[in-house]
Amino acid sequence: MTTEPVLHCVRDYYWGCIYCYDVGGYDGDGDHLSGDGPFFAVDDHVAIQVANSRIVDPHDADVELNVYVHAVPMASSDHASVIVLPSGVLSIGDADGFDEIPLRPGRWLMQVDLDPRRPEEAQWVKIRLSPADPP
Repeated sequence: MTTEPVLHCVRDYYWGCIYCYDVGGYDGDGDHLSGDGPFFAVDDHVAIQVANSRIVDPHDADVELNVYVHAVPMASSDHASVIVLPSGVLSIGDADGFDEIPLRPGRWLMQVDLDPRRPEEAQWVKIRLSPADPP
């Protein structure tokens, strides 16, 4: 099991969401996402509501994001969905900036834990990825 994150960043999210998608196939339209929040998903796209820097106190605007890659899924998580990555590169961020995580092409289970768990207030996000279809 990986103990170090493959991505660690702390920043504010002006739009109040972290978007996760295949770098080769995002169409920029989140209208097709499903869920009640703070986690919305469809095959090729996940959106996670976090503290919105436009409406929270500036001292509460930073969000810490840690992404891990594991060989097998974790036992439990707050939210989970399979995301399809035809290119094998996961893009994570928002309109102000994003990071790319190279993986193998295919389907990946994305497990997400938030603290606090309330929509639009999360300041700590942990994403754990594992192959949905082991090789």
